[in-house]
Amino acid sequence: MFRRKMVVLSGPIVIALWFLNSYAFKYLAMDPDRLGIYWPRREWLFAHIIGGSVALLLGPIQLWFGLTRQSMRIHRILGIGYVIGVATSGIAAFYLAFHTDFGWVVGLGMFCMGLAWTVSTALATISIYRGFVQQHKEWMIRSYVLTFSFITFRLVTTLLELGNVGTTVEQMTAASWFSWAFPLLVLETVLQGRKILAPKKATEPVISASAETLTINSISAGT
Repeated sequence: MFRRKMVVLSGPIVIALWFLNSYAFKYLAMDPDRLGIYWPRREWLFAHIIGGSVALLLGPIQLWFGLTRQSMRIHRILGIGYVIGVATSGIAAFYLAFHTDFGWVVGLGMFCMGLAWTVSTALATISIYRGFVQQHKEWMIRSYVLTFSFITFRLVTTLLELGNVGTTVEQMTAASWFSWAFPLLVLETVLQGRKILAPKKATEPVISASAETLTINSISAGT
């Protein structure tokens, strides 16, 4: 179990480091030619990348400490860093969504992604402050799935480019929605499916048809 958790949670860190080094960090250069259309709003892009990078790398560490219940003080400290990273990147994402060069549908998809990201992170934070540990875990998993949309977005656009599917705008449009909506659907299917399909606990009341009929008859007799 310990090794399986290590593999599951270290995998995203390895992928995140590869993604940041191969794609994201190249946009941090103060080079108009490299930034291209993003040069006029480079400050917002820098905030988006830096904040998102912090959240992308801290997420698996946070999940590890939370799921194993180890070093909870470090977990809380890093949790603050994760929330700050999401807040910084999310605010910048809203600005970039409203100032995209790829059309309003792409902008709306990016805005909704940022909204789902900040809301899920906020609910995870509120849950733990109110002592709802299970809800906190589930909302943090949702939050990190949305954080990972940085990478999923790039993966979708790259696959569409390699397959020569659609125009650049069409590829961006598809990725702006699919990269976060589909992973959330898969996650909710897993989270809620485990609850629905889990064996019933012995303490849960089971109401049979005969018991329900007896109750109704008793009420009727009393009236």
